[in-house]
Amino acid sequence: MSSPYFGDALSPRKEICNYYAGFPVYALAWSRRDDRGCFRMAVGSLDERANALQVVQLLPQHDAAASERADFGVVAETPVDYPLTRVQWQPGLGADLVAGAGDALYVWEVDGAQLRRRARLATRADYAAPLTAFDWNVVAPNLALTASIDTTCTLWDVEHQQAKTQLIAHDREVFDVAFAANSQDVFVSAGADGSVRMFDLRALEHSTILYEAPAAAAPAASGRQAFTPPLLRLACNALDANYIAAVALDADRVSIVDVRNPGAAVAQLQGHAGAVHAVAWHPASSTQLCSAGADARVLVWDIRHALAARHHQQRQAVAAAAQAKQLGRTRPSDASVHAA
Repeated sequence: MSSPYFGDALSPRKEICNYYAGFPVYALAWSRRDDRGCFRMAVGSLDERANALQVVQLLPQHDAAASERADFGVVAETPVDYPLTRVQWQPGLGADLVAGAGDALYVWEVDGAQLRRRARLATRADYAAPLTAFDWNVVAPNLALTASIDTTCTLWDVEHQQAKTQLIAHDREVFDVAFAANSQDVFVSAGADGSVRMFDLRALEHSTILYEAPAAAAPAASGRQAFTPPLLRLACNALDANYIAAVALDADRVSIVDVRNPGAAVAQLQGHAGAVHAVAWHPASSTQLCSAGADARVLVWDIRHALAARHHQQRQAVAAAAQAKQLGRTRPSDASVHAA
C-alpha cells in the first residue's frame, strides 16, 4: 500500500500493515476521503462484555518491516451498547461522518480525538428491531437505507434525522440491502426467504424478485429433507448496475445475478473450501470482485470469461431452437413428396 506519509517522491509500494484491536473485529470500513491525508478505518467489535467503535489511522512513524508492531493507532473511540453489524463512512467531502447499524442507526462525527454522536435513528423510541445492515447513498449522501429482522427496509434522511419511507421488503428477516449504482431511487435487498429483490422508491407498490437461492440439503437435526437457504450478503457492482453478487448461508460460492435476466444466476463462482462470509466488487473494474471465506482465504475473481461462456451457450441455444423450428416447418412437405 502507499501512503501520503511516504512523500510524493517515492513511488507506491506494497506493504503489510498491522493493527491489533484487542477485541474480536466484526465490522470494518475504509475511509475514502483524500482530504485527511492518511489511511483511516472504522473498526467495530463483537464482544460479549462491552463493545466499541474505533477510528484508527496509519501512524506516521510506522515500520512495515517490523511485523510484530502495530502500524495503525486509535484516533477516536466510543462505546456502543450492542455490536455493530455494519459501519460505513459518509460519501463525499462534507462533515466527517461515520455510521453504524445495531439496535438503531447511529451517526457520529469525527471531531479531532473524539467521536461525537450526531444522531440515533430508530422507528420507535422505546423499542426497535435490530438492524442487520445499511447502505449510504453515494448520489445523495443525506440518504441511508437500513435493513431489519422485522422484514422491513427504511429510508432515512440523515440530515433531518427523519424516516422518509418504510416498506415490508421480504417475507422473513432482511439480512442485507444496497443501493444500485449511481441511483438514489433503486435498491436491492436479500433475506431469510432466500431471495434477492429490487425496489424503486418511486413505485414501491411493485418489486422484482431477481434471484431465489436453490434448495439445499437441510441440517440433519432439523428433520427436513431440503430447505431454501437464507441469502446473507449481497453487493452491487459500482460501475455496472446490471450485476449483483449474492452469498447464501453456509455456501462455498458466490452467485452473480443479472438484473436483465431475473430468475437464475448468470455465474457461480466456486473456489472456497468453506462458507463465504463477505463479497465486494472492485471499485475501478466492472468485472472484478473478491470474496472472503471461512477457509481463511480471499479470492479475486474476474467474471469476463464466465459471462462470455454463458453468452456463447445462449447463442447456441437460440441457434438450436431456430434450427429445430425450421426443421419442423420442412418435415410436412418432405412427407408429401415421399407419398407422391
